[in-house]
Amino acid sequence: MKVVIEIFFTSKKDTTYSLICWGTVVFIFFSILFSFSLTAFGVIVGIIGLMAIGFLLWIWFGTGYRIENKVIKIKNGPFRWEIAIQDINSIGKTKSLMATPALSVDRLALRYGKYGEMLLSPKNEKVFIEMLLAKNPQIKLVGKTS
Repeated sequence: MKVVIEIFFTSKKDTTYSLICWGTVVFIFFSILFSFSLTAFGVIVGIIGLMAIGFLLWIWFGTGYRIENKVIKIKNGPFRWEIAIQDINSIGKTKSLMATPALSVDRLALRYGKYGEMLLSPKNEKVFIEMLLAKNPQIKLVGKTS
């Protein structure tokens, strides 16, 4: 009998990303609300705006990281990645605004394989790192981590 241990970590969400996401949602919503017309163009623009809002909310509420037995499954709205824990070489702290599956400027840089890098922002960094180290003690901690 194979026991699968899974733990899900939500993404940390900071003020910068909150303002970007929710500011855009509110802007699109009120743009649709105040300029909507029952013309073909108005309906199409309204549908596209609602789809954009849905996409942003999917990313906001659907970004997280699941540590399973041998992999990290990363979700960022409709986008998915998988990293083998044994392939991770190092973990270090970084600050970045790059578009990655992270909703915070404070991030962890996971370096894996020969050239791979993924920036994540788990809410509970300490437990996240401890779980990865328990599964792969060869991971190097670079700089100051939680």
